[in-house]
Amino acid sequence: MGTYSSEAYRSFKTFIGELTAVAAGVYVGIQEVVPLVEKVEGADPWKAVAEKHGVIVDALKSDQVVLSSVRLNLVSLYSGFDLFIADVRSEFNHLQGRVWNQLDGDGPFEALARNTPSTPGAHVRRLGAHRIAAMNHYRLVRNAIAHPRPSALAASEKFFMSNSELLGQVRSEYGMQSAPNKLDGVTYHDIKLLARIALDLTKAIDADLDPGDDRFRELLKARPVDKTKSSERNHHALMGWLRTAHGLSAERADRILKAHMTHQLDG
Repeated sequence: MGTYSSEAYRSFKTFIGELTAVAAGVYVGIQEVVPLVEKVEGADPWKAVAEKHGVIVDALKSDQVVLSSVRLNLVSLYSGFDLFIADVRSEFNHLQGRVWNQLDGDGPFEALARNTPSTPGAHVRRLGAHRIAAMNHYRLVRNAIAHPRPSALAASEKFFMSNSELLGQVRSEYGMQSAPNKLDGVTYHDIKLLARIALDLTKAIDADLDPGDDRFRELLKARPVDKTKSSERNHHALMGWLRTAHGLSAERADRILKAHMTHQLDG
């Protein structure tokens, strides 16, 4: 059908760009700072350095700083994906013209599979079973970090072990043998991998939920045409809306508009 880019995807892409850039900066900064802090004399070097900046910490360890920065960025990154799914759901009725169907206990991918206009096979092929597995892995990692209950820790461990083949496909496709890792072994490479997978998946979800040309023509009916202005000016205004609000390519927007404008101006 051609290019379609939801507002949810475009917002998420901006978020991912900022998060990964800052995560890289923080990680590099920590690597540079840790050796300097370790040279500070005293039983609690991080406490001594922190006091210079008006910060109070006790018994902070260098390896804890490195690991926690990775873990918290993984939480933030996956939470951004959660918000993308929430945005998709909130716009679903308007864009698709039907109600989002979700059952109690549905994870994000169960809900997507329940609502996709594609066949089950086409849906899985477009998103990739291995990418879905990787994203579910990081969802459970996020849960175990944010809510470290024994049940959450066990669920993360079990999923990682039972989906080793699919996660191996992820390593092969993305050329990263250093990730994905188990909960207790996550590194900065997991942040990079999760960001890449999340962008690929959200773009695939956009393609999967493309409303289609006929639905966009229906949505255009709610956009008034000013008959005091030329057809060309109305055409440009509506094309601008299709491209800005829905990320359509110029070619696709023009194709959708031709039939719509003919009907509106002749009606």
